[in-house]
Amino acid sequence: MAFKDMREYLSVLEEDGQLKQVDAPINCEYESNELQSLMRHLHETDGPGVVLNNLQGYNTPGIPVLYNPFGTRERTAMILGERDPLAAKLKHADILADQAKWQAPVVVDGTDAPCKQVVIEEADISLDKQLPHTWIGQEGSSYICGAIVVTKDPETGARNVGWYRLTQLWECRHPTGGSYTDRQQKQQLSIFAFWNPPMNHIGIHLAKAKAMGKPLEVAVAKLCDPAVHLAACTGTPFGSDEFAFAGGLRGSPVELVKCDTVDLEVPATAEWVIEGVFQPDADDVTIGWHSNSVGYYDKLQIFPVFDVKRITHRKDPLWYATIEMMPPFDHNYLGLMPVEGEVLSDLQRKIPEVKDVVVTPNMTYIVQLTVDGAQKPHPEFGKFVLHAVWGAAGRWGRTAKIVVVVGPDIDPYDLQAVEFAIGTRVQPYEDSIMNRSGQAMILDPSAAKGPQGFPMTGSQLGIDATVKIPERFSDYAPVSQADPAAVAAIAEKLKDVLG
Repeated sequence: MAFKDMREYLSVLEEDGQLKQVDAPINCEYESNELQSLMRHLHETDGPGVVLNNLQGYNTPGIPVLYNPFGTRERTAMILGERDPLAAKLKHADILADQAKWQAPVVVDGTDAPCKQVVIEEADISLDKQLPHTWIGQEGSSYICGAIVVTKDPETGARNVGWYRLTQLWECRHPTGGSYTDRQQKQQLSIFAFWNPPMNHIGIHLAKAKAMGKPLEVAVAKLCDPAVHLAACTGTPFGSDEFAFAGGLRGSPVELVKCDTVDLEVPATAEWVIEGVFQPDADDVTIGWHSNSVGYYDKLQIFPVFDVKRITHRKDPLWYATIEMMPPFDHNYLGLMPVEGEVLSDLQRKIPEVKDVVVTPNMTYIVQLTVDGAQKPHPEFGKFVLHAVWGAAGRWGRTAKIVVVVGPDIDPYDLQAVEFAIGTRVQPYEDSIMNRSGQAMILDPSAAKGPQGFPMTGSQLGIDATVKIPERFSDYAPVSQADPAAVAAIAEKLKDVLG
């Protein structure tokens, strides 16, 4: 199904009991905040998404904050009209692989666009008053999350739509004891654009613009139709239009409106739009601490800033906040589906025996096959699949630090089952591959950092946890395990006794 905006998706969650309104006071101040503790509690209890209506120490008390809307695989699958994670993933992978199923966006009249209901002109911009600020954990800044970022290639004009975090510099704690100017705090934002060297698509655009001595226009749209967010965090080929991919995912074109101060288009139903310009001679800024998706604080990072030219938003807007921390956490699952879909899409085009790709919250890749043992198409088939993951198209497969290949009887979502396969079907030396020349996941704190402060190369481990027929055996001991249907039957029979 296609949601017209984030509000429609949230309405479905609320009707399903998966979104709750919270009126109790919750602190969001620097260092004394309760939001990281709330995130951990929600994930320890498989809790719902929440709307926080009574934040304390909050600069915009009239604007409620959405928290944890994507906190389960089921809620992420619901973005695509499914509840089963594999069904949603297969739909994502199928559309990603076939651009004939993409639907180009349409530009509509912006006069009545919801995202333009309230306009703040450049002369009136003061980000300390007009953008909400929430501090989470020990982070030194209030970060803008849940926003898609639009830029155009300064050479080709091709659009990129990515899901990048932004740093608000107002009352930001400088990680090395420095300070930020009043202009930086109230008229500028920093963005996670890895441009020197380029490590993401917006970084490529910015590096080109700086080399050409040209400004780069940017538009930030916060809280759009969730299919747009799903598309924006998928590693589509450089130069392709993520809005068109989003149209394929949602089954209808994304409606865009033109921005007012920059030559870019944004989703008409976004909650917020921030228009700005990167100047070619602008200095980067140092930020930190930042809590990252692998569960550690980045103490110091260096990123570019842009000048904010205009802010528009809906009447009675909704804000979104989250923290990346030791997994799992809220948008962990929204981020994992594109990773899984990207790798699954590539593998299934080449290897029909691949059934599923599951990436754990801690970024271990598990590939489930439809065959095992004597049914494998050739010896060392598991290792063949391992190499295929590292050689997969897109940006994620090549950074897979740990990859495990299992057979069809192993549930890839059940880490106990995966551990069983490793413990009983693997000889560590013979059945693993150590790749010493891999590309590191950019946030891996265990890999050596380059001059820009983040790792670029690292080693990788692949584990072939399939049954080793015909590699070492012609026969293998049968697994002793109860039939799932029989387990369900006995549970039903004894439910009044066992509860």
